[in-house]
Amino acid sequence: MKEKLTPRWFIIKLTGILFAIYSAYNIFLIVRDGSAMPPVGIFISALVSLLFALLAAFAWTSEVKNVRFMMIRKTVMIIVLLTIFALKLRLVNRVMALLDFSKTQNVLYVAAYFLTLAALLMLFVYYAFILRNLPLYPKASVFLPIAVIIGFVGCVVCEALLFFGFGFGFETSPLRTLVIRPVFYLGFIGLCVYFLFPPPLMEDQIDYYT
Repeated sequence: MKEKLTPRWFIIKLTGILFAIYSAYNIFLIVRDGSAMPPVGIFISALVSLLFALLAAFAWTSEVKNVRFMMIRKTVMIIVLLTIFALKLRLVNRVMALLDFSKTQNVLYVAAYFLTLAALLMLFVYYAFILRNLPLYPKASVFLPIAVIIGFVGCVVCEALLFFGFGFGFETSPLRTLVIRPVFYLGFIGLCVYFLFPPPLMEDQIDYYT
């Protein structure tokens, strides 16, 4: 049966586009700046591009209802979320070294980092343990996606204050910062908004595995 063009459908497809843009951006970094990047930098950019390409594929296959495919899709999604979290977590010592409560910009930077970590961790917990058992966790099924959205919105606020208040950008140019940082966060926000929509009535059971 063809998927209906509902707000739920529109949001997940738009989320896939955002993830695909972020994936393509990391390929762009390798092509444009690869000669000046260390090998580990090229590897991480390539890995990030692959991870976000998989997130885009996850979003664009939301209407597929083959059980075996959905189980593979779920496993890949869990691995992707854990890997993104691990890539962020590896920087914790470097970020903590910047913590200086006398400098507002440093506090905002550290806050954005830990909000991202917390949001990614909550998203993983929700997807891996809550989503397939929604009737057992009625409060957590709503609270966790909303908490993740709040976390990523907090990241946007912190980075906006850093950019407009202190002239600090997370990318190599102001334009890239203005375009790419919102794309990163809006992708995950869109994913959580999608999870907040109830699944179609006839597909409740199988949607718990998506």
